[in-house]
Amino acid sequence: MNILESIQTFIERHTLSFLFFILGTLLTFLALTNSLDLPGLKGIVPYAAYRSVSLVLGIISVLLSILLYYLPPQGAKSIPDALRIPLLERRDKLLSRAQKQILGFIEEKTINNNHGIQQDIFEQKYNNRSKTETYYRLEQLWLLGFLEKEEIGKTLNDLPRYIYRLSSEYRKAIGRR
Repeated sequence: MNILESIQTFIERHTLSFLFFILGTLLTFLALTNSLDLPGLKGIVPYAAYRSVSLVLGIISVLLSILLYYLPPQGAKSIPDALRIPLLERRDKLLSRAQKQILGFIEEKTINNNHGIQQDIFEQKYNNRSKTETYYRLEQLWLLGFLEKEEIGKTLNDLPRYIYRLSSEYRKAIGRR
């Protein structure tokens, strides 16, 4: 990687830091020199009364650019607020009618055991929906923490097939062991 690519990468990743560094450098040069010749701008002459202000602001800008460079970026929250809500409240507030139907079906079919239900059974039960919609709804329930899934094989198109069961956390929430 050559020097120009390194500079370009730095500018792309740390734009604000780079801009403060350039501003600070220019202000510092204005404070320390009698004139500043830049390409396109010849003979920039600072006012003598503002040299100390230019020097102070230049140093502050350079220090601020260094601070911005070393501060870690603000990351996204690791857990969305929707997943911090207790499961029963999450079920009542977040699930659609179709998702509640599917969850109720699983609760009903696994009342005495937790062996789970194969994906094919859901597709047969909800044959008025497409297979992709049924899969989407099951995946949403899994992502929201209501279900666990286990891969049991693949289709002819090499798509995974699953068994879905109530998650241990949700079983505890509804009073099952």
